Amino acid sequence: MRRIYSHTFAKESQEDMFAAGRFNPCMEITFQDRNGKHTHKLSSGTGDVIHVYREAGETFVLSVNDPLGYVGLEVFDGRYRVTEVFLQGDQVKEVLGRDDLAPFTIIRRLLNRIA
Repeated sequence: MRRIYSHTFAKESQEDMFAAGRFNPCMEITFQDRNGKHTHKLSSGTGDVIHVYREAGETFVLSVNDPLGYVGLEVFDGRYRVTEVFLQGDQVKEVLGRDDLAPFTIIRRLLNRIA
């Protein structure tokens, strides 16, 4: 699994927001790697710390918000979200075992739980 360091965030366009039936724009992440340019619509909030990894054509986006006590993982294959998991409060420590893990380790443990 390879970490993606160079990425940008933007809010989705109003046209996309209206087409999806949302009242607020979601965040979009865009990055480039050797397979081309990738853009994904995220469920993450603007206060989240985002970690992005790629492996076998899939993109793993980990969102961590310590003040609000939650962790979320979204997995994309191409343009489409394949799966996602969201933990908050006591669930974080119950599922992960500890709350001070490295992002890579959090992703691996969450993938083991949903696979």
